[in-house]
Amino acid sequence: MTGPGLGKLLLQNARVFIDKKEIEASVYIHVKGFSLARVTHLDVEGEELNKVLKPKEGGFFSIYGINGGIEIKIEKIRIRVIHDILNEVLRRGEKIRTWVGGKEGGIYIGFRKEQIIKLEKIAREKFDFQF
Repeated sequence: MTGPGLGKLLLQNARVFIDKKEIEASVYIHVKGFSLARVTHLDVEGEELNKVLKPKEGGFFSIYGINGGIEIKIEKIRIRVIHDILNEVLRRGEKIRTWVGGKEGGIYIGFRKEQIIKLEKIAREKFDFQF
């Protein structure tokens, strides 16, 4: 599901870059059990992201904690998602390899259990979201 919805918590003022170009995009923590989510994940929604990953495509890619956010390496392309709260999920210097999938109007990051627990803690504590 693309756009706002129940259980999709908008990260205000998040910035998204494909390589060095900033794109128009929204970033949501999408909580399991709401708006069709089977697992808590991160939605990065911007049409230009479908040039990198088409809907229904995906794979295991490296994600790095960087200063102020995360960076996803998809082959030779880097997608940077900048929002301080993301360093609570993946600290600067940390690296994981996890599923990144394309969807209509963007991509989603299916983090591992350790990061899902952190995303759900953020949803409860910072957004006062009860589930």
